[in-house]
Amino acid sequence: MHTIRIDDIDVSDRLRPVDMAHVQLIAASIEQKELTQPIVVRERTEEDGEGLPYKLVVGGHRTAAFRLLGWTELTIGRHVNIRQMSRLEARLVEIDENIARHELNALDRALFLLERKQVYERMRVAALGRGGDRKSAKFQEKINSESFRIDFSERFTEDAAKRTGYSESSVQKAIALARRLDDEAIRAIRGTPLEDNQAELFQLADLSDDHQRKVAERIQSGEARTVAQAKIAAGLARPQTVDPQARIHAQLLESWNKASKQTRAAFLKAIGAEIAQKRAEALGD
Repeated sequence: MHTIRIDDIDVSDRLRPVDMAHVQLIAASIEQKELTQPIVVRERTEEDGEGLPYKLVVGGHRTAAFRLLGWTELTIGRHVNIRQMSRLEARLVEIDENIARHELNALDRALFLLERKQVYERMRVAALGRGGDRKSAKFQEKINSESFRIDFSERFTEDAAKRTGYSESSVQKAIALARRLDDEAIRAIRGTPLEDNQAELFQLADLSDDHQRKVAERIQSGEARTVAQAKIAAGLARPQTVDPQARIHAQLLESWNKASKQTRAAFLKAIGAEIAQKRAEALGD
């Protein structure tokens, strides 16, 4: 069997940082059940410049798990598959693999889909040209000869939806979110609950870049847990004063609307209003 050395695989320039807790789980699974899905690498090309012979395409956490287990070599076909592809093609595969696994939080999913669109458009221009006409038949043939086929006549959202399992509207919504978020604000909310709360992320994206940073700082420090709270803490909004009696009134109305006919009758009897209710119903008849 042919093997490659783990130390010959370049794992730099990855979209997703390695989570060591997840790596430990994978390492334990490999020990118990063997590896079920090989990692994917590509041979280094001239456009990559000098460096290690292979570039990792798919399997950052699995590669880290191999190292954790003390492995030094990987068997081709069993632990690792080698593919011929360009940097852009490899990036697209890396993005799709991460999104399709549905392990990303709401923030990373949006950022990954935005980068996917950028990579897709660059490849589309290279294949068809800006006007949509075929620019390079050879390039198109090369893309379609890979393990994945790309039909550049499709809308980006249509292609992304088929490959990731999300609806086209979800893809559009995520990309719109990623485009509106400030880079500094993104860094600040890393590791906070906001990362996986799309509704809160959209509230953050509705603010100007400067206000996003101020709000994100309050959330990062633990001073606030939501965008609304952080806006108040940052002096960007005033706390709303709510009349407690108005709140009670609203709660009573909500409970009344949910109550059955029997429950309403029992309530009216308890407050001595059942006679008035009967008279009103009689007049209504």
